[in-house]
Order: sequence, then C-alpha cells, then structure tokens
Amino acid sequence: MTPEEKEHYLAEIDQVVQKAVDGEYKLYPVLQPASWPGVKNGALYNVEVTEDNNKDVPLVVESYAVETPDGLVYLGKKHKEFFGNRNLYQEANDNLDGLEQGFKFEKEFDNKVLSSNGTRFSNERVLSYTQMRMAHDFLESEELYVSIPRRGNILIIPKDSDKDLLDMFLYVHRHNWNDKTNDNTHIANILYYIRSGNREGIVYL
Repeated sequence: MTPEEKEHYLAEIDQVVQKAVDGEYKLYPVLQPASWPGVKNGALYNVEVTEDNNKDVPLVVESYAVETPDGLVYLGKKHKEFFGNRNLYQEANDNLDGLEQGFKFEKEFDNKVLSSNGTRFSNERVLSYTQMRMAHDFLESEELYVSIPRRGNILIIPKDSDKDLLDMFLYVHRHNWNDKTNDNTHIANILYYIRSGNREGIVYL
C-alpha cells in the first residue's frame, strides 16, 4: 500500500466512524483473541479476559467496530475523540442489548441448551446483561455456562445440568475449538460463568 493509498484508506475509516457518531451506523463491541493484529496496530480495545496463570497477560480483548452494509470497520484509539464526551463503550453495549437475534434450543441436547450460531454478533451476546437475561428465562436457570470458542459459535447451558449433558456440552465445545475444517477465528478455550445476567467468572479449559 502506497502512502497515498494508506491515507485514502484511513480517511475512509474516519468517514465511517463519523457516520456512527451521527447515528447513521451503529457501534458494537467485538470479542477478539489477544493475538488479533489490531492489538498491535492501534485499534481501540479493552482487556476482557486475562490468562489463567498470569493476570497481566490478555487472553481475550473487546474491540469496537461500526457495522456497515459492507462489513465491520474497527475503531482506532484516535476515534475516541470523535465521540467527544459521549461514552462510546456504553453506546456499543446499548446497541448490543438491542440486538434482535433469536436463541435456538438445540435438539441434540434434548432442547436444554441454547445456541445463536452464524449471526454477526453471536459471541458478543455473552457481554450483554439483556441478552443473558433472555437466556436465563429460556433455560429457567440463574446460573449458566457459555461457550464461545470461535467467531459465530455460542452455546449456553444451565450450570446445574446433569453430568451427561455437561460432558456433551464440553465435548462440542472442544470439537468447535479443535475443528481444523472451521475457518472461523478462534476466540478462547474458556467458558463464561454467568449468574443473574452478569459475567461472574471464567472456567479455563
């Protein structure tokens, strides 16, 4: 990319972010592995999960992107200035709360596990109190485990499920994590522990 091409590319990103500021497009949080190139290239992000044995080392980060008809455009750190005194983090999470995506009961789990696979912000639903509150209501359980091994994969199970169901849940999680035919980006080999809509802990696998 020539300097002129790079300048034009960056200007286009600025224009997209400005449309989010003006309300034409919406801003969302996007989960990424800590190895995501944006971390080293000036992207705006917060650390979401740290390594189990070293709390100073990120494992999962929460980036921020504008949804456009052509895909996602990620914010750089400089784009915080575009929003002035507005809390862009809150705006992104409010937009996530408002997503109209359905949950699906998985027949292979005797309809005792939820999924929401294949949609753009499947994984990010774990970040939303509102979305997790829906999952609690569907599963009639106030404590959940959530699997998000790769982009586009999410499975949710009641924490108090019987051993056979939990074993099957973990088997599917590990399959999704290890599946070499799946081109979707890895996020993390972990489970979120959700209680009453809130992220209360991490199970490292």
